[in-house]
Amino acid sequence: MMYSQILVSYDISETKKRNKFFDELKDLGLKSIQKSVFWGYVLPSEKRIIKELFKKYCDIQTDKAFIVNATLDKDLKDSFGYDEDDFPHPENF
Repeated sequence: MMYSQILVSYDISETKKRNKFFDELKDLGLKSIQKSVFWGYVLPSEKRIIKELFKKYCDIQTDKAFIVNATLDKDLKDSFGYDEDDFPHPENF
């Protein structure tokens, strides 16, 4: 399978929508690494689902969200409080 690593960051003003978005990201297997930041391995189809979740839970006028490719399991060198165990390979889930 062709997994890619991503970071998802969001600022959703409405608490109910923010909580639902959080739960949906967890259900996709992403890991919360900060309050509004998730990391994980996803398939292309899951990345498309996350984009649809943006449309479902984000208000275009007030909210912000993004997805970025990120290879934290290999490239995380300058960090505080994180270690390699925080970013496991999908085979270790």
